[in-house]
Amino acid sequence: MKKSCFIRAIIIITILTAVVLYLVTHKFDEAIINPGKNLIISQINRNLEYVKDSPEKDSLQQLIRDYILGIKKVDNLSDKSIGEFIDTLKVALKDSIIDKREYKSLYNILKTKVEK
Repeated sequence: MKKSCFIRAIIIITILTAVVLYLVTHKFDEAIINPGKNLIISQINRNLEYVKDSPEKDSLQQLIRDYILGIKKVDNLSDKSIGEFIDTLKVALKDSIIDKREYKSLYNILKTKVEK
């Protein structure tokens, strides 16, 4: 292999590596998160179908939708407050009624998450 061929190969590999790294760091979140947002919202709506209709239910759906649509990076999903929110939501859904106290608790968990 000639020196010029080797140098060209190194330059091409370096450029390709830079392009791949750029795409992964800047576009990967969009490719993963955007389809995932719709899936999460539909799953939550499906779980909330069994809850009695109330203003708190509608407010909770809107709160969750706004929170999910506001997520920009995968890193935002790896927080323990998300687990706390899901646990609190499961407890709230057990009796098929969301009252003001449960809604306020869920609201405060997401509010503190957004403020961080």
